[in-house]
Amino acid sequence: MKIVYVFHSLALWGGIERILTDKMNWLAAQGHEVTIVTTDQGTHDLPYELDPRVVRVDLAIFFHHQYRYKGVRRLFDLWQRHRLFCRKLKELLRRMQPDVLVCTTTCYADVLVSLKGRVPLVVESHTMCRRFVDEGRLRILRRWWLMRKLRRADVLVALTEGDAAEWRRYIRRVEVIPNMIHAPLTTVQAPLIAHRVVFVGRLEAQKQIDHLVAVWRIVQQHHPDWTLSIYGDGSQREWLLKQVERNNLHINIFSPQPNIFDAYAEASVLVLTSAFEPFGLVMPEAMLCGLPVVAYDCPFGPRTIITDGVDGFLVPPDDIETFARRLESLMTDEPLRRRMGAAARESARRFQAEQVMPLWLELFANLQTASI
Repeated sequence: MKIVYVFHSLALWGGIERILTDKMNWLAAQGHEVTIVTTDQGTHDLPYELDPRVVRVDLAIFFHHQYRYKGVRRLFDLWQRHRLFCRKLKELLRRMQPDVLVCTTTCYADVLVSLKGRVPLVVESHTMCRRFVDEGRLRILRRWWLMRKLRRADVLVALTEGDAAEWRRYIRRVEVIPNMIHAPLTTVQAPLIAHRVVFVGRLEAQKQIDHLVAVWRIVQQHHPDWTLSIYGDGSQREWLLKQVERNNLHINIFSPQPNIFDAYAEASVLVLTSAFEPFGLVMPEAMLCGLPVVAYDCPFGPRTIITDGVDGFLVPPDDIETFARRLESLMTDEPLRRRMGAAARESARRFQAEQVMPLWLELFANLQTASI
């Protein structure tokens, strides 16, 4: 099967980039012809190792160059780049004749629906429907334009049932396929004896780093022998560094790691204080290593992954006091930590490639058959 993915670039140490790389590697290993078409790759190095059998094509559109200009000049530059993108992609698809097209974000869906012809188009949603529909002063226009283009795709794939239910109010066909765990061949089980809590994620507003700091200030008063290790980067890094220094917090901050499983194996609990999580891949990754998780019960990822009181704790959103109490219960009760850790490890197996990727193959095969 010839499968073509369209994405802006494989340049960041991000969740989408890692998931996309893993999916393409798995499909290539199964003998499928996989191509990744990018618009803005340029000379950026790949953040994650890509199977050499995956064909890379960069159209060199560089949409981000529009931000060199302001006002009308920027709009004109964007229009020119959009025309170039359409022209190059149309010619590429004519030559390649793919069996399936996959738009890895919604931002290029308008172009792909107009160029795909009879080729089935899958649009992946790596954020939530409500983020598109309810935000911004121009939300009515935004909703109309987004849904107009997405309705012409053959299927939209959401990560959770909660998000899919919201998409189905606007889109005819919506399927649910969760993200798969990026796991080494042999995953080390954390011994759960280290007095170490771990957070993994971008240091941005969505993750509510201020809540994480507030929780740790409470916890540290009672458990000064424990440390919090944070792996991530982002716009709030400097603010976080100042908070750690000013409050003498036992928090260590590390850059994103290529093999984050080493960090999971050295910890005993994972925490997540996000305002929303379309999925939250770090949760099943840590759980596969045997870590229980404490997370806000935000839309929609945590409740899909965690069974409250079994393999972790779901905390009412923004309830910092309860979050601290749930975390402390795992820190002080080693039998509870081990029991939940064992349940977490078993639960996370449903997100391994062997369970998730056949769902993609089934979807692709059904779309291909319907298009004949």
